[in-house]
Amino acid sequence: MTKSNTLIHHEVVGNLDVVIRYPQKEDIVAMRDFINEISREKTYIRLQGEELSLKEETKYVDGQLKKILKKETVQLLLFVNDELSGVTAIDLGEKIKRHIGVFGITVSRKQRGKGLGKLLMKLVLEEASKNIPNLKIVTLECFAENEKAINLYKSFGFIAYGRLPKGNYYKGRFVDDIQMYKNV
Repeated sequence: MTKSNTLIHHEVVGNLDVVIRYPQKEDIVAMRDFINEISREKTYIRLQGEELSLKEETKYVDGQLKKILKKETVQLLLFVNDELSGVTAIDLGEKIKRHIGVFGITVSRKQRGKGLGKLLMKLVLEEASKNIPNLKIVTLECFAENEKAINLYKSFGFIAYGRLPKGNYYKGRFVDDIQMYKNV
């Protein structure tokens, strides 16, 4: 068994069967469909309606699987009742930034507000601490108006260190970008 198919967490909460695990090659179509769904929603992510092709997603997943094996990335998938419902990752930088991991997370609209994003974040931070030896700092960027996310990040010890005015062009207007970090 390789690291890329390791089960990290499994629990049943009410009628929800929750599984969190590393991605597998077989997840490519589900991952492409998930990110395209999130993109169409135009929520607080970089994609705002763009569609990724199967070829683009295959290239991305293949790269992530290689980085996981090289201990340069941790990526976890959240499945609820066998449906891909969340993705998170901490991707290590390169060269002079190889001690800094960049954090990202997204959870499907249907599963938000149930504590699953918090669980996913806790587990990806733990996995990154254990499995990325060079990791010293985790950074993230967040839309300034996304107060729920900012409060979640603060609860995990992230500290705001910068604000880029008009850092995001979002739904026809500019929104500030908040940069946060956490020492590992």
